[in-house]
Amino acid sequence: MKNLPKPMSAAEIARLVGGRALGDENHVVEAVAEVSAATPKHAATFHNMKYAAEAAASAAGCLLIPPQAEAAPCAARSRVVVADPQAAFAVLLGLIDADKRSVRTPGISPRASVHPDARLGAGVSVGDFCVIEAGARVGDGTTLVAQVFLGANSSVGKDCLLYPHAVVREDCRLGDRVIVHAGAVIGADGFGFTTDRKTGRHAKIPQIGDVVVGDDVEIGANVTIDRATLGSTVIGEGTKVDNLVQLAHNVKIGRHCFVVSQTGIAGSTTVGDHVIFAGQAGVAGHLNIGAGAVITAQTGVMADVPPKAVLFGSPGRPHREAFKLQALYGRLPEIFERLKALEAKFGLGGKDAAR
Repeated sequence: MKNLPKPMSAAEIARLVGGRALGDENHVVEAVAEVSAATPKHAATFHNMKYAAEAAASAAGCLLIPPQAEAAPCAARSRVVVADPQAAFAVLLGLIDADKRSVRTPGISPRASVHPDARLGAGVSVGDFCVIEAGARVGDGTTLVAQVFLGANSSVGKDCLLYPHAVVREDCRLGDRVIVHAGAVIGADGFGFTTDRKTGRHAKIPQIGDVVVGDDVEIGANVTIDRATLGSTVIGEGTKVDNLVQLAHNVKIGRHCFVVSQTGIAGSTTVGDHVIFAGQAGVAGHLNIGAGAVITAQTGVMADVPPKAVLFGSPGRPHREAFKLQALYGRLPEIFERLKALEAKFGLGGKDAAR
C-alpha cells in the first residue's frame, strides 16, 4: 500500500484516466492497494473477469473496472469505468513513482569519481561511488544511483534512471528515458573465439563494436547485452527487457518488443518490431524473427520465423501443430501397448519387427 502524492476523489481519478465515475463521486482515497487488501482509503483495480467475485467483495474506496463489469455486484464506495483499468491504474502508480523520484536532489556526491573530461547535463544526480570515465556524457535530468559505472566515451540520454551496479561500458549509448536496473551490464565483450584446428586452443576475437539502446527502453536486473564484434548491438525504441536476459553480440531487437526473463538470443539474430519472447525462450544465431511473432515459454528457435507466427516447443513449431504433438506424446504408452497387442495377434515380431 502506497500513498498518493495527495488525496483524490473518484471524480478526479475519472478525469485523470479518462473514465466515468459511478457511486459516490466525492469519496476521497489517499493510497493504492491490491483489490483484496483495499479499504475505503484505497484505490484498487480489477481488470480480469476471472476475479469478479474478489472485486465484488472489495472494500475499496475507488475501484477501477472494465465496462463489462459495470453491472456486476460491487461493494466499493465508488467505481471508475475505464476501457483499460490496468493502464489507468498505472497512471496512479506513476504519480507515486514521480513523487518518489522528486525527492532526489540533483548534484554529484563527493564520494563519486567523475573524470574532468566527462560532460554532465543540467539537473543530473550522481550517487555515492559512481564512476564516470573520460568522455562519458550524461543527459539532463538523469539519475545515477550509487555505484553506477559509465565507461569512457559512453553516453546516457535525458531523464534516464540507472540503479546500483548498472554498468555501461565504453562507447555504448543509451537513449532518453531509459531505465537500467541493478546489476545489468551493457557492453560486455561478445562471445567470439577462433579455435586452432591443430591444437584445439581458443583465441579471442576482439570485440570492438558497441551497444545502442533506443529511447524509452527498460532493462531488467542482471541483464547482459554484449557489444558487437564490429558495428552495433541494437535495442529498439520502447522495448522492455526482463531480468536475467542474455542478448549476444550484433543482435538487433526491433521497437516495442517484450523479452521475458531468462531468454537468450544468440549472435547476429535480427528481431522485428512488436515481437514477444516469453520466459526461457532460446534463439539460435544468424536468424530473422519476423515482426509481431510470439515465441512462447521454453521454445527453442532454430530457423527463421515469419511475421506474426506463434511458436511453441523445442524445436519451435507453429503452436497448433506443437499442441497436437504434445497431445500425442501423452498417448504414446497406450499406443505402444496396442501396437504390441497387434504384433502378437498377427504373429509379428523378431525379424518381421526388425524390418
